[in-house]
Amino acid sequence: MIRREGYVYVDKTDLVWQIANGDQNNFFSRPRRFGKSLLVSTLKYYFEGRRDLFEGLKIMDLEQEWPKRQVFSFDFSGISKAEDLENYLNAVLSRYETVYARTDADKILKDRFVSLMQKAYEKTGQLVAVLVDEYDAPLQNSLFDNSEHEKIAEIYRSFFPSLKTGSKYLKCLFITGITKFTQPSLFSVLNNVTILSSWPQYATVCGITRQEIVDNFIPELEVMAANNGWTVEQTLDELKNAYDGYHFSRNIGKDVYNPFSLLNALSSGVISNYWTSSGATNLLTEMLVKYDNDLDDVNDVLIDADCLENNDVSINDIHLFLYQTGYLTIKNFDGEFYTLGFPNNEVKKTLYSIILPIVTSKRKDVARNCTARIRQSIRKGDIGSMMKNIKQLVSETPYARKGEKSLEERFRFILKNIFYLCGCQVDEERQMSDGIIDLVAKYNNLIMVFELKLDINGGLDAAKQQLEENHYADAYCAEGKDVYAIAVSFNSETKALEDYEIKKMNQAK
Repeated sequence: MIRREGYVYVDKTDLVWQIANGDQNNFFSRPRRFGKSLLVSTLKYYFEGRRDLFEGLKIMDLEQEWPKRQVFSFDFSGISKAEDLENYLNAVLSRYETVYARTDADKILKDRFVSLMQKAYEKTGQLVAVLVDEYDAPLQNSLFDNSEHEKIAEIYRSFFPSLKTGSKYLKCLFITGITKFTQPSLFSVLNNVTILSSWPQYATVCGITRQEIVDNFIPELEVMAANNGWTVEQTLDELKNAYDGYHFSRNIGKDVYNPFSLLNALSSGVISNYWTSSGATNLLTEMLVKYDNDLDDVNDVLIDADCLENNDVSINDIHLFLYQTGYLTIKNFDGEFYTLGFPNNEVKKTLYSIILPIVTSKRKDVARNCTARIRQSIRKGDIGSMMKNIKQLVSETPYARKGEKSLEERFRFILKNIFYLCGCQVDEERQMSDGIIDLVAKYNNLIMVFELKLDINGGLDAAKQQLEENHYADAYCAEGKDVYAIAVSFNSETKALEDYEIKKMNQAK
């Protein structure tokens, strides 16, 4: 138990009580590692009447009776095959049937579960609770295997109607997952499932707010600040940039930190990509490969409110998938449309590190090693070496869509990706008085101003001319840093970086 073993517990039990005593059938989605399983276990102990575990918490002001109910718990994580799913359901029901004797060995799963709910109600005199954690894991794992996916969906269609049949014995059904699927008819079968995922009152039930950090983790903040030479306020800012920024409702004033990454950072005293190292959904890379041509537009995406709030995950919508899995979040709501974008630096770096090998058609290790060499060159201020390594990485770039503009956008996107992974501050298509700068990358005392041209649009000469005539780099010379104007040409046939010219404009003071 978290509290009994002396760990810090961020108290959200008032929200737990509201969920438990609200609508009968509930679905709640959040990205992986956001504390869904902890929420499920908290509900479990509440329904079991474990008052002793909740002493001193907010729920004590709300619950007076503490009835003991039978809780039927299911956890579908790790299941990827229909056979395994059926065996798991059979095993779980068999375990409960050791308490509530099974009388008919030939009953199908659905009927067995209804019988269990009825017997539990008759024995205890209390309505039961049913908790389903990571219900979507088998569906995610089989999404690109049509045959297996349909077998799993069929099991869902045959089992979950038991919850409707046995609804008169049910106090609360709570289903969690990363993504929402309606294909198996789970939600249509239940008929009246309440989707809590985007309700403003539950926006912070999974995740940790800035105020909760300040209220609960001051000693950890002080140690982390001392270890890194920061003030506590600077430490909070670093944690915010790395892990904050998630919004799950129309009220974007309620933002939360990724709890897994935050707690790991406070424990170790180091800002790092903890969420990434804990493993990603297997579907992510497959989806990114499938939508290779749409990866330039994964940030600042406009999406209809009804689509975001009511639709299920689909292999035909990369942006909705990235939102549900936590790689995009709500950045703005205008009353009709949501704008989606990266929540924080950890997610942005994670997604770019996965995307770069895909858009450059390189193995992960090759892309990673090239990026490391580019980053080292930037740190040394060796722009020539940097460009040689970029040229090696950006060779034979795959691109399916036609059109010169699209091809130039793809090359700019790849360079932006590279520089961000190298720790640079990146601006693209910056409006100036004389035109629009394609790309600006800043690193400490270094500023690089890029103009990109396809060979069929004038190539290197046209890029150099535009840099000089529009004085793009001159605008940065007053900053007292090393400024470089870099003209780059790309070959429209070979899809490669063809040539470049580096001109140093200003010496850092």
